[in-house]
Amino acid sequence: MLNAETPRLKFALYGAHDDLGSALLVELLSRQHEAVALLDDLNSLSARPGLRTKPGDLFDPVSVSAITGESPRRDFYQAVEALLLGLQRVGVERLLLIADFPAIERQPEVEAALQRLAAHPLGWTLVDAPPAGNQLTVEALAEAAGKGEANPYRDLQRIAAGIVDELERPQHLHQRIHFRS
Repeated sequence: MLNAETPRLKFALYGAHDDLGSALLVELLSRQHEAVALLDDLNSLSARPGLRTKPGDLFDPVSVSAITGESPRRDFYQAVEALLLGLQRVGVERLLLIADFPAIERQPEVEAALQRLAAHPLGWTLVDAPPAGNQLTVEALAEAAGKGEANPYRDLQRIAAGIVDELERPQHLHQRIHFRS
């Protein structure tokens, strides 16, 4: 339980509808952090204490910095470029970028994006996590978390807990960390 002296952290999350995104929301909210899910459909998540939704387009730096805009290119490089420009505009100093990097890192736009990221002063961490589906809801994961050893999503929730640990106490700035179930 947080008290008046306990700092409450605020996190923005793209990808809140995939399984890992839902697990991250459950973990952030269970630690009483504030989570802002950036979505196309603001009503697609149920209301919960500590959770807000905002419109957001990962591929648009103006949208990343909370102003509307359009960008025609939709690839990994554009997403990273939009994040770097948009986050810098609003003074965000930390980025965790989660992907199945072994599966995509040899693609030219991913290689270029990672080179761009490496040269940027933002405090970034790459998180290599297994691909996630879009089947689990925040409600289902929150309910499963209370089942202890009988929790069928325990591995996924451990990955989410490790990612939130890194957000709370950064140990891997400008590094890549691996999470596997």
